Amino acid sequence: MAMTKRFETLDALRGVAALAVVLFHFGEVKLSPALVPHGYLAVDFFFVLSGFVVAYAYETELLGQLSWRAFFVRRMIRLYPLACLGAMMGLAVLLMKWHSYPGKVDPLPRILLSGMLNGLLLPTFFGGNPSHHKIFPGNGPLWTLFFELVINLLWACFGPRMKTWGLIVVTLVSAFVLTLLAAHFHTANIGFDIQTFWGGMARVSFGFTLGVVIHRFQGAYHVPARATLPPILGLALLAAFAYPGTPHSVPVWDLACIFVLLPAVVIIGTAQGSAGRAGRILGELSYPIYVLHFPILLLMSGLHQSVLRKVGLLPLDVFTFTLILILASLANAFYDKPLRALLSRGALHIRKLAVA
Repeated sequence: MAMTKRFETLDALRGVAALAVVLFHFGEVKLSPALVPHGYLAVDFFFVLSGFVVAYAYETELLGQLSWRAFFVRRMIRLYPLACLGAMMGLAVLLMKWHSYPGKVDPLPRILLSGMLNGLLLPTFFGGNPSHHKIFPGNGPLWTLFFELVINLLWACFGPRMKTWGLIVVTLVSAFVLTLLAAHFHTANIGFDIQTFWGGMARVSFGFTLGVVIHRFQGAYHVPARATLPPILGLALLAAFAYPGTPHSVPVWDLACIFVLLPAVVIIGTAQGSAGRAGRILGELSYPIYVLHFPILLLMSGLHQSVLRKVGLLPLDVFTFTLILILASLANAFYDKPLRALLSRGALHIRKLAVA
């Protein structure tokens, strides 16, 4: 069985981080100023959060009757439907762009092949300058889901039976590699393109494994629960993501957040109670918002540069942000939930047949 306890504050904070990613990408596609220049650090928060929650939910089961194959099927059912939808939306936007401005995108065969690979949550390693060499050119944020599934599989096979000190060693080695890469690239915003691909592995390896370590030590420390702490934690995340800094301070700030602030937010958040109705809604929509927003931003950015040039950025941004929330809500209610329920019943039926 999966976990019965809901960490509502962590869910709400995941929603805050997802919105920060959206705002970060508004600036990336030139629909707004850079409001949250370190919004990419939300990804590292997701990885720590995922390690904690997945270990809490499945570590005991994986030590018992649950096989790594069954676990991976569960994770695929949880992550894949919306990820596939996001990949197809990204492919559709790239095809529209190719039709209107073929010189601004990769050649059509590359677009189609990358769309097929990305639809399977596999990275693309042949993108050219028009796609900025991204491994998921139509929907950039999907790179994190690829690495999430990789670390999930590795952890399911080896992690539950590893001693805590072994997990700590993996965390420290990953931190060392991540530090070297952040210093080399002058930022921790790595992993999303061909050049920095292995930086994604370092980020997910550090964050996810640290989350598992936090889970292992959860009973060894006490964190007070206060009604004021959830909003304070949300503001702390936003402040970290919005810190302007200077070009020289970027890797230092990034690593300080990744190694200290973000894990501290997760640790404190585990002890907090209800996040309220707004927090629960935000948590529920965090994943569809994260997975679906980028193709919408690409589309609206293209329209603003062509047929919507006379429309001001503020009304366009308000409309786009609202559209993202509406589409995320609809996809969650009428696509993701029903499809996951159907896939879960199918997987259970297959499992019963195999046992019989």
